[in-house]
Amino acid sequence: MFQKIQENPFDSKGGQRLVQAIVTNITCEAQDAFYDLYHTRKNVTTFMDKWGVQITLKLTIDEKGTGNPTVNWLPPSPPVNIFNLSAGATLSSDATRIDILNSYYLVSDLNKARCQDDLRGGPFLLASDLKLKEWLFDMVVASGTNTVHFDRDKANGPFKENVISHEVKFDIVSSGTITPTWKLTRVQVNPSGNLATLSRERIHDLTITIGPADSTYQVVDRRVIKKFIGPSRQAADIHLSSLIGSAVAQGVSSALK
Repeated sequence: MFQKIQENPFDSKGGQRLVQAIVTNITCEAQDAFYDLYHTRKNVTTFMDKWGVQITLKLTIDEKGTGNPTVNWLPPSPPVNIFNLSAGATLSSDATRIDILNSYYLVSDLNKARCQDDLRGGPFLLASDLKLKEWLFDMVVASGTNTVHFDRDKANGPFKENVISHEVKFDIVSSGTITPTWKLTRVQVNPSGNLATLSRERIHDLTITIGPADSTYQVVDRRVIKKFIGPSRQAADIHLSSLIGSAVAQGVSSALK
């Protein structure tokens, strides 16, 4: 079992390049989505002006291998009494690697400029449209029509409706088998079945939670400056609940396979 993030296990630096490319593409996706949201028209403001963005990327790699060699021995026997001896063995292994990366940005920082297009490219999470921009525009429209109230002071209901979340999951499975067969005068090796089976499953789960940012006040050159320091308790709790729900669902799915 190689348990490498990269697809080519013999590329020693491939994992570093792949992780860097995935993180760059996700950040670019968020940056472009918020830039387009705020620059579609002049002097635009939204309920997300003082919000922050929590991003959690979970990379799960599950590799399974099975070996099932079999031998069939046909010793000399009278035609009326043929003796046949078969033997076999089964070996299996299952290795799982899980890597999690968390990051936090302020909306006011993400909406300043678009990302450079030449930083993108690659498979799975790299080349796919994560549909974050579409979701943000939908939420702004819903807020503008008073369908939901995201403003903290105006929100109502048990959860105040002032946090939005977006999750994207990629599940890619590849597998292969090898079955060499030898047939000698009295011995057959691997007459049926597969000698070795290998499978590799990559589950890439991206969770983005956008909610109010907690703030504190600092005195700089005798001026009181409001500084945003991180997600509010509600935003952090909802983000955590999304991660727990995703982990439970993935565990149940793996147990049923």
